[in-house]
Amino acid sequence: MATADASEPTTVPLAGWESHFADGEGFRASDDRELQLLTQQLPSAAGARLLDVGCGLGGYAAGLARWGYDVLAVDWASSAVAAVRDRYQDLVPNLTAQRLDFTDEQAVGRLGADAFDVVTMRLVYPFFTDKRKVAERVRRLLRPGGAWAVTTPLAERLSARRYIALSVGEVGELMSGWDSGAWVDLEPGGLRCIVLRR
Repeated sequence: MATADASEPTTVPLAGWESHFADGEGFRASDDRELQLLTQQLPSAAGARLLDVGCGLGGYAAGLARWGYDVLAVDWASSAVAAVRDRYQDLVPNLTAQRLDFTDEQAVGRLGADAFDVVTMRLVYPFFTDKRKVAERVRRLLRPGGAWAVTTPLAERLSARRYIALSVGEVGELMSGWDSGAWVDLEPGGLRCIVLRR
């Protein structure tokens, strides 16, 4: 496995996310094709509650709300949450947003056990340092039969910035312990969406 260049950063400071979103900067936007491929792998949207972790500026969460999911979009950055509330007022009550640090066990616990049919993490999961604890939190949040969708680049497909991606080993760890798992490549050599079922 290739290693990162010594001069390459291995993480993004939390304060960097706050200023990133405050400046109106987003990330790679999702499109209708991605959402359609994803929703084919998820429980039906009818009456389904969805938690989008690391929502950023909210485009992905808004797309899922338009597909019919009842979406709670959360992010560590207050500026991201403010942007979602401002940009997507027309989608309330199907889309709501709140600040949440997903590494805070008590804060996540307040969302309730078996509270969601779907949890999504798009371009977020690789940034968590304790991925095992993240998986445990997601498992508690999901109702029986619920699905966790992780959309990520794969490190082996990147020549730089591997810290934004998952390695083959990390994908294997992610998928272990779930009742079933499937994945779809959203484009050749690009993002992969991994859907795990409780």
